[in-house]
Amino acid sequence: MADLQDLKEKVSAISKELREAVDLSIELRRQSPKDKSEVIVVWELFLKDFFGYVKQRSKEAKDNLLSGVSWTRLKFF
Repeated sequence: MADLQDLKEKVSAISKELREAVDLSIELRRQSPKDKSEVIVVWELFLKDFFGYVKQRSKEAKDNLLSGVSWTRLKFF
């Protein structure tokens, strides 16, 4: 059975990994102009895959995972 604490721990671990990936991305972009475009491609592929999976699973489950998310409260940009 799913447990909320397991979800919190998993998201926390993923958040740590993503922060490390952001820091690595910044370092790579700083090192080489060539790497800038390649880093962008890596992030685009990741985001496409992630949001595509969320959309797919939401449709399959008939439960939109992102429906309650307020993009305004996230202060995304």
